[in-house]
Amino acid sequence: MDSNANPGKNFIEIMGQRRSFPRLEEPAPDKELLDNIFLSSLRVPDHMHLRPWRFLIIGGDDRNHLGDLFVKDCLQKDPNAGEETCESARKKALRAPLIVVGIAHYTDHPKVPEIEQALATGCVLNNIGLAIYSCGYGSVWRTGPYAVSSSVCEGLGLNSNEEILGFLYIGTPMKADRPLKAIKKDDFFKYWPAKV
Repeated sequence: MDSNANPGKNFIEIMGQRRSFPRLEEPAPDKELLDNIFLSSLRVPDHMHLRPWRFLIIGGDDRNHLGDLFVKDCLQKDPNAGEETCESARKKALRAPLIVVGIAHYTDHPKVPEIEQALATGCVLNNIGLAIYSCGYGSVWRTGPYAVSSSVCEGLGLNSNEEILGFLYIGTPMKADRPLKAIKKDDFFKYWPAKV
């Protein structure tokens, strides 16, 4: 397909093909590509231009430090956790060559509730995932108990007005695409007012 003929159609096709890749390996996108993706991803709806977000990029050996935080959380929840359980927690930080931690940075504003600020931050994270996919790489957005863990949040330097909205794991998919399950648009979109 000639994307120059109708770039909008090309973008819509990419959105329709996007999927999560739970198994990722090296390589991740290089820094130049990532910088372009990160900059472009910031073009999202942002009421009052609060920029209610920040992102931590974790790669290489720094993933081991994140794994240490996962183990710390594991031991806080169960001081008797065995070595196997702790090692399983540690390895979760190594499931991809690169991780982007999406953090909502809330500002008290009379016109912009926290939910709106969280949605804006989520839009940036989603844009990153879409761009990663369009460039031939894969990602998966994870939350789980580590996103709300006090030890993980403290270890990553979150302030009291901040919240982890997700860990975006990024890399090269380890397996070929499986066919996507069909989605019926009409199950989710209705024109209003409904006919009586």
